[in-house]
Amino acid sequence: MSGTGGVAAYPAVDEVIRAMEGPDQGHYLHIGAVLELEGPVPELAAVREHVRGRLPFLPLLSLSVTGDAGDEGPDLGRHVRELRVERRETAYDALLNAAAPCPRRPWGVWLVHGYEENRFLLCYRGHHALHDGVSLAWVMQRLFRTRPPAEAVPPAGGSYAPDLSARIGGHARNALESVRLFLPASRRPLLEGPRKGRRVLSAVTVPVSRLRTAAAGLGCSVLDIHLSALSYAAQRTDTTGWTREGPRARGIGLPIALGPVGSSTAACPAYAGNRFSVAVVDVPWEEADLRRRARLLSRRTARYKDPALRWAKGDALVRLDARRTRSLSERVFARCGVQTTVLTQTADFGLGGCRALSLTGLNCLPAHFPYQPVLTIWRSQATCAFTADAAVPAARELAGYWHEALDRLAPEATAPAPSVGG
Repeated sequence: MSGTGGVAAYPAVDEVIRAMEGPDQGHYLHIGAVLELEGPVPELAAVREHVRGRLPFLPLLSLSVTGDAGDEGPDLGRHVRELRVERRETAYDALLNAAAPCPRRPWGVWLVHGYEENRFLLCYRGHHALHDGVSLAWVMQRLFRTRPPAEAVPPAGGSYAPDLSARIGGHARNALESVRLFLPASRRPLLEGPRKGRRVLSAVTVPVSRLRTAAAGLGCSVLDIHLSALSYAAQRTDTTGWTREGPRARGIGLPIALGPVGSSTAACPAYAGNRFSVAVVDVPWEEADLRRRARLLSRRTARYKDPALRWAKGDALVRLDARRTRSLSERVFARCGVQTTVLTQTADFGLGGCRALSLTGLNCLPAHFPYQPVLTIWRSQATCAFTADAAVPAARELAGYWHEALDRLAPEATAPAPSVGG
């Protein structure tokens, strides 16, 4: 797989993502992250100068959405902006709904303040055609890590090169999984009535130790705990019955990273475009015990840890043109009621001596879904943030339901969690 710096590994995927955001299609395809920092609020000019100093380490941000540089580079007067708010909670909704500062290079940095003395937010947000979630994590490190970047392009992690038997086995497992995409899909709507096209954020932060303790006790992963809690939130907010259709019920879409196997976010350059495929994880909706549900989910997610299967998915995807890639994605989306991802960060973040207190992810919202969460693990914190269309009746309660499920999955923990969202 190619694709470091300005070379896209899966150009058909990027083309499909760009085409999704046409007139009146209803897709919101920006992803990002918000840091809350403690200390004196910096001047906007200082933030722009900071970003200017980091741009040499972020060649990705000098590219256009179509992958070429084209002109002299980003105009930071347009890309780095200021937002004053009276309440912290309203800032997140505003950041989700703010227009991209520059259509050609649809990324931006926002300085948000005014809600509390010696507290402010820094947000980075970029179009999904520019980068995926893994590359977003790398962009955040290069932009706001307290330790300055040491080099423009660090060495990439090692690539996985399967032998013949592993290639055959990977392709066979991928083909068997793909057969399901040709079976009839449910036509039951996910949302009653039309979307409003305005997004709201619901988020909750818990100690990451709660997730890890629950996972260790059940013999599964943090991802499985998250999926079980998410499935509970989906059921509590389902008004059309899409989780109650038995064998035809929709599952949860799970992005499968297709970058170099074994490489970490810190070691892999911020590549252009996207390097992921989406798998449909069937949910045992009929299992009321969330702990048993997490164990059942772990059996279904375990297959995606197989490097040969991931290699086969990438090898198959790179052979598809845009038309076939679009057809594949539509078949996947038709079988998902929600899509989620888990991103991990370990860096110290800050700006001008001010340290970061929290990190909240902002997810995109394709028109296929009424809401879409991201679980961001940063140091000792785990923040589950739902980007939801305002038409969802329980848009503000989604994170609360996720947290309620976590109480069932890890009943020994009782401390309430701070949240954001108006």
